[in-house]
Amino acid sequence: MLKTGLVMRFTTAITLLFASSLFTASALADLPPGPGHDETAKVCGKCHSPEQAVSLHQSKTGWEETVSKMVNLGSEGTDEEYEAILKYLTTNFGPEAPKPINVNTATGVELEAGLGLSRAESAAVIQYRTDKGAFKVIDDLKNVPGLDFKKVEAKKARLAF
Repeated sequence: MLKTGLVMRFTTAITLLFASSLFTASALADLPPGPGHDETAKVCGKCHSPEQAVSLHQSKTGWEETVSKMVNLGSEGTDEEYEAILKYLTTNFGPEAPKPINVNTATGVELEAGLGLSRAESAAVIQYRTDKGAFKVIDDLKNVPGLDFKKVEAKKARLAF
């Protein structure tokens, strides 16, 4: 029995390693080329999908705060990698006019980044619309269990239905 457990853990570890290498290849394909590309895929790709990691479109100060936050949360990289990442993000994902967020079609990442929702809140919005149908007005979002409606209300100018 012990031997079987070791084999299962080894197989799981190999599977995770393989999946991780596929993710990195995917991350490289989804990010625009340029200086800092590889560092961003390597360091940020350990915890985030490329879509999530670059969805914020922030100023240099915003990206500095985000990178600092990730370092404080345990991100691992060298000072040189973080400098390359910061330059890459600032160059390729700087501020832009925010696009409307259609709460009836938005992905979880779009709801998180665009409305400031937590992962659990965005999942609750998606589950609610799947179960109950499309939202028609902002007040419909008050019915979503576990959603802090104040977050949605603060971004109501960005909402589309």
